[in-house]
Amino acid sequence: MSYEVRNSLFLTIFLVLIGLGGYFLLNARFGKDFTKIEQELKTKQDRLTQIQNALSSIDGYEKQLKQISDQVKYYPKVILPEQTIHQTYRYLEEIDRYGTFFNFRFNLLGVKRKDNVSTASYELSGEGNFPKAMQFIRRMEYGSPLYKIESLSLKKKSLKSSTEKTSDADLDIVVRLNGIFFTQTKNPDLLALGPYASSRTQSQSVFDPFKPLILDYLPPNIGNLINVENCRLIALTANAAFVQDQQGAVKQVKIGDEVYLGYLSKINLEKGEAQFLMDRGGISDTFILQLNSSGKGGK
Repeated sequence: MSYEVRNSLFLTIFLVLIGLGGYFLLNARFGKDFTKIEQELKTKQDRLTQIQNALSSIDGYEKQLKQISDQVKYYPKVILPEQTIHQTYRYLEEIDRYGTFFNFRFNLLGVKRKDNVSTASYELSGEGNFPKAMQFIRRMEYGSPLYKIESLSLKKKSLKSSTEKTSDADLDIVVRLNGIFFTQTKNPDLLALGPYASSRTQSQSVFDPFKPLILDYLPPNIGNLINVENCRLIALTANAAFVQDQQGAVKQVKIGDEVYLGYLSKINLEKGEAQFLMDRGGISDTFILQLNSSGKGGK
């Protein structure tokens, strides 16, 4: 073994012995401190994880808070004192001022008391149509006083004879509702609240399920639109038709343009025809005007 290799081996063994001695010396003197520090570090890491999880859930709480705030803002409700029970009729009249929504008859069915809360039951019965009745219900729901609709009955009125004309108030309507009142409250009385939140409600379109799908009459041609059944097709282009209307005037109709009871839906240059999609009071069909035809055209 050469001198250089022997020295390198001795130096390596010496360094290893020094390292092991230092390790055992540190472990013997500071081993407990190292264990304690490791435990504290693990505890703090667990605490940091909990804080991060709590911070991540704040967004969810903020959304819930905003939702609740919006409900409080847009659905203001107050529990009124018991002495205002008999002011409900005047309150409902204020909602339905001039009887534009729902012509009703009012009846107080009874009052039940439990602890400090009184529940008054009312019945409204009368006549109206579906869209206006829904406006009345919506105004009552958006109002400040706490009323709960227990039942709503809508029934189509039957005509006494076939010649009798259908009026605008074509439904028999019965609404039963409960009002919640508190025996110990200093809130303002019912009439002091004014027109309430009902005056701030947004108008919404209402689908009328009682409206017939097929009308027994066609709407009048108020706008003096082109009546394709009394027209003659003069010329065609790729996206427009030129017709002579019911008054003898030549007019241009583009695809999608409205005519009386319909609109131009398609042009076929090869066949020389214009196709109109019609809605005759709920009955849909197609009407075709042809260049080579004389008079009204064909269906």
